[in-house]
Amino acid sequence: MHISIEGFDGVGKTTAARALAEKLGFELVEKPLKDIFDPDGGTANYIRIRNYVNFISPNNRPFSAFFYGLGNIFLYEKYKGKNIITDRHILSNYGWSGSPESQPVFEVLFDILKSPEFTFIIYGNVDTIRSRLKNRDKNDSDLRKLSSVDEVYRRMIDFAEDHNMPHLVIDTADKTADNVLQIMLGELRKRGLIDE
Repeated sequence: MHISIEGFDGVGKTTAARALAEKLGFELVEKPLKDIFDPDGGTANYIRIRNYVNFISPNNRPFSAFFYGLGNIFLYEKYKGKNIITDRHILSNYGWSGSPESQPVFEVLFDILKSPEFTFIIYGNVDTIRSRLKNRDKNDSDLRKLSSVDEVYRRMIDFAEDHNMPHLVIDTADKTADNVLQIMLGELRKRGLIDE
């Protein structure tokens, strides 16, 4: 089973993914391409390549869509038949790289990947995200991306709805990490995806 956790940087997405993976005994998968670029277990090569991709992405959305899409395809092959939680998947890719020019790339990716069994979109408004990023690091480079919050979430949600992906948006503005975990567990139980 594959459960995807999507969301903007600083919203609590990684915390939610880790907590859910630990609770369910699933494997947590982050940055799957690092296994190719850094076979020693590090992330240095992956980070260098990712930073380059992100640098040229505003002028070449199909390229960034393809790069992150390859990561999704690789993880499906590597973790085939396993229970996994992914910290980001196709919706985050579309949130940042979705455009009319990259649409054909995403249609091919969706045809190959299909939908995770369930996707949680961890949402936060600009003020919530700003506060959390500053608590993490007052000079966090993600603070420069805050003007994109609404557009990135709109793209994620539109893609999920247009492709009939089972998903739930969780607004974290007034919720603790444990509140978010309990909501996720409750939704998975309700849908018959977990027994506990």
